[in-house]
Amino acid sequence: MNVKSIILAFLIVTCPTATINARTMEVKGTVTDTQGRPLQGIVISDGYSCVQTDSKGHYRFTRHEAAYYVHYSIPAEYEVPLRYGTPTFFKKLDRDSVYNFVLIPKKKGADKEFSIFFMADPQCQNIRHVRRFHCETVADIKKFAKKTRTPNYGITLGDIGYTEGEFNTTYILPLMKEEMREENIGMPVFQTNGNHDQLYNGLALDEQNPNAMIRFKRMFEDLFGPINYSWNRGSAHIISMDNVMYDVLNTASKYHGELSEEQINWLRKDLSFVPKDKLIIFCCHIPVYSMKNKKALLALLAGFENRVIFSGHIHTNTFYRHEDGTKEYNLAAASGCWWWSRCNGDGTPNGYKVVTVSGNKIINQFWKSTGFDKNFQIRMYHGNSRFGGPYEECQLPFGKDIVLANVFAWDEEWKVEVYENNQYKGMMDRMTPTHKEDQHPSLKSSKDWWAIGYNTGVVGRGHIGTSNRNSYINSCTHMFMYKMSDPHAKIRIVATDPYGNKYQQTNFIDTDAFQPGNTVYADDTPPVYPDDPVWK
Repeated sequence: MNVKSIILAFLIVTCPTATINARTMEVKGTVTDTQGRPLQGIVISDGYSCVQTDSKGHYRFTRHEAAYYVHYSIPAEYEVPLRYGTPTFFKKLDRDSVYNFVLIPKKKGADKEFSIFFMADPQCQNIRHVRRFHCETVADIKKFAKKTRTPNYGITLGDIGYTEGEFNTTYILPLMKEEMREENIGMPVFQTNGNHDQLYNGLALDEQNPNAMIRFKRMFEDLFGPINYSWNRGSAHIISMDNVMYDVLNTASKYHGELSEEQINWLRKDLSFVPKDKLIIFCCHIPVYSMKNKKALLALLAGFENRVIFSGHIHTNTFYRHEDGTKEYNLAAASGCWWWSRCNGDGTPNGYKVVTVSGNKIINQFWKSTGFDKNFQIRMYHGNSRFGGPYEECQLPFGKDIVLANVFAWDEEWKVEVYENNQYKGMMDRMTPTHKEDQHPSLKSSKDWWAIGYNTGVVGRGHIGTSNRNSYINSCTHMFMYKMSDPHAKIRIVATDPYGNKYQQTNFIDTDAFQPGNTVYADDTPPVYPDDPVWK
């Protein structure tokens, strides 16, 4: 950073005293239902403070100088308020001091069961990507949601759009907001801010805010609302927080996962109003397991017996159990490898996760691959297959008597069994995950070289010698191996998840990834893309 940049950065981080004082104001109001009755115990926040309404429905607090909204934590017994099909549980702060809210009671009371559709990293960069998101992801979710017997809600896990340095495509965000309106996608969708959702301009002035890092998020907030908030359904308390922390103000790629001290304090206040028997669902973009101050977050969640974390960012399905027992599901991307194909770098098909909650427990969850039947959970390969295309090819070195299976949504509570000619042969061995250093197929490699063969060999993304190779040959933490006793036997793999769901696979993928094939789409008139592999 040169001297001029340093001076300018200093000027935008500081702010005139008069401006700060003008925003240090009292916020107050009344919360009632549609009959005008005051509602007690509703949690009101500006993203920094949290208070509850009193017996008359009144609240009052001094707003933070950087606050942008006043919002409430939607109670379980009340409807998700929608404006133009988007959750709107907030009001933008201005120079007024009174902000009243009217809540609509749910006709049947709080949900006894409900489902959340988690979408990680839709990450649309252009109109073609939005079209694919519309024809594939949105169409699939809307169609599948109609088959469920529960009320449904959506949550993104960040990177709805895209921005990198001076290359901003955040103009896509209004189009994505339109795609995710309740009437278009079939459910209310709550948003989480990601590193690619910033309108990045390190030297942009904003007289209303003294913090440059917060200003990067203003376009997101103007479209979707607060970046740190909570809401309630059934016996679950759901939290979304922005955990993207920039290291350098004028370099968009220099960031890490962290919650600021102010965010930790806000979360502490928010959770202080939540009974300990509630299920806590914590949502963020960057995985908590890689956050600098994850211990501070986990300490706040530790007081709740039932707690779970959902994150995105990495474009792989990865299960992680923290030292205190908290489960984290780091989800593969709806966009896969940035809409170049239909799978993530770990072989997980583009898709989303459906989680069903009953009471204060998760009673079911599964990965729903876009355009495939719900039961498509496993892809199976011979150990001597060769995959790829004109850019490069991947020769598997394991031998023809080795069976490899990618179980997309595996976690440590799954069991993966194998049968030869319908005779049970035992459990498949989970392969030790290999990471960035594993650049080519080897006997130790746990990666999905079929998916890699398509992305690098056919499409040419991250092929040998390119700087972005690691983005397209992701680690796979859910690859399994089995050595056949009879190389000519018919193989059947049965994977059973913790909720009793059994998924089977009997078909091997043996074709080169550049062979065209047919995919079952959720939309009657899907877009057509060249060089599609045989996906199932």
